[in-house]
Amino acid sequence: MKRTFQVIGLISLLGFSFFLTDKTATVIKNLDDIMIEIKENKHLYEQEEINAVIKDDGIIPGISKKTVNVNKTYNSMKEYGKYNSNLYIFDYKIPTISIKNNLDKYIISGNSKKRMVSINFLINDNTNINKIIEILNNNEIKASFFVNEKWLSNNMDLAYNLIDNEFIFGIDNIDNNYEWMNTIITKVSKQDQLYCLYGDEVINKCQKIGGYTIKGIIIDRDYYNNVTKSLKSGAIITFKVDDKLIKNLDNIIKYILKKGYTIKNLYDHIEE
Repeated sequence: MKRTFQVIGLISLLGFSFFLTDKTATVIKNLDDIMIEIKENKHLYEQEEINAVIKDDGIIPGISKKTVNVNKTYNSMKEYGKYNSNLYIFDYKIPTISIKNNLDKYIISGNSKKRMVSINFLINDNTNINKIIEILNNNEIKASFFVNEKWLSNNMDLAYNLIDNEFIFGIDNIDNNYEWMNTIITKVSKQDQLYCLYGDEVINKCQKIGGYTIKGIIIDRDYYNNVTKSLKSGAIITFKVDDKLIKNLDNIIKYILKKGYTIKNLYDHIEE
């Protein structure tokens, strides 16, 4: 019996010792200058959730709640050796009302608080997009292409390569084999999300395969002037491609950037 009490006592002592060690480590960590600075400044980098806005059949993406993971941030900065605001690590929580659970709504714009726009291209069966890619690369921006199954079947290698380089492919709004295109774009090419260009019956087909339906501004003539008239934060601008667009594209991109907007692909533009 005496030995039993000794064992119990030893276990209790070890447990208390571990408890004290853990508490001591926590106290020391909280008194560390790096931890103090993290806690003092974390509010500068955090973001409250903003719910998506539903307007009839349309929706504007919200913004996820963004909070600093204090312990992971501390470990990261401690390893670095000093406080560095670039090493903050965050936890995210999607908004209560989100595009992710409203696939039956079409997305009419990105969130205006991001001061961001996306440019997209609606291309035909035999459109050669090499010149467009050249212009985009020269300006160091990414964009998205809405294509049909004929174009995709004839240009799979090009699509794979562009998706690997953060360009986005979506399904245009004519009659297509949505299941097959979804397989090629998201399963084979590993694009994170599928996008469909709004049109009759599109939203029903797109929802069935987990895609977002996009309805922004479609510009098919007088490209430069129409961009200047319709440009605003959150705009989703889709161009019908022809020679006139390609001739004006570089100037259009430079105009958008000069106005202080960033140009992103659809994934970054509407991501909450």
